[in-house]
Amino acid sequence: MSGFKDASLNRLIAIKTLHFIVEKVLVCLDMMRDDCSNNSMKISNREPDICDFLFCNYLNNDAILQSVDLDDFRFSSEVPENYVNNKPIGRADFHVYSINEFRHRDRYFIIECKRIDGHLTLNREYINKGMRRFVGASPKYTSYYKSNCMLGFLVKKMNVPVNVSEINKLLQTDYSDIHTHEYLHAGLVPNIFISSHGLNEDTRINLLHAFSDCSSIVR
Repeated sequence: MSGFKDASLNRLIAIKTLHFIVEKVLVCLDMMRDDCSNNSMKISNREPDICDFLFCNYLNNDAILQSVDLDDFRFSSEVPENYVNNKPIGRADFHVYSINEFRHRDRYFIIECKRIDGHLTLNREYINKGMRRFVGASPKYTSYYKSNCMLGFLVKKMNVPVNVSEINKLLQTDYSDIHTHEYLHAGLVPNIFISSHGLNEDTRINLLHAFSDCSSIVR
């Protein structure tokens, strides 16, 4: 991923790499759901607790990462972001580094996690405390590759495309400052959507939106 002179090729490689990572993270979440169900385990219905369980048991587990073909990447959890006056203005849920780029401290993807239950309050939080951290006038997170991910933990059973439409409606009516170029639309893999944000192509940010059903394992 050291790149080409053509910025468009760099972006294409980045989004394909991120897509690969996110697909594998969804596989880990499927494993987490199966393991919890088989062992009659429940996770507290709190975003930090779900993130911690996912990281501790799967994304920070060499055997698991190797089994899902993610052993060329390293995950870090709750990482300070974007220092101003020696203080971070945000903390990302996950940084993802390629081992080929690990020596470069600024070259990583971010995965930001949010709970989703199909209702207005959490849909607004998904935008306000999730998407907005990447885009808008004062983003809290950096975007070296101009591509990052929102990961939605579905804590209630729902129709994902219908809820994505509700998020798009909110973006259209209440969040014009986020400057959405392309609203969330389906990709090639179920439960992964993509959007883009920014006024011009040079600074535009791509966001993948992945959703995983955690409703059966939260309490």
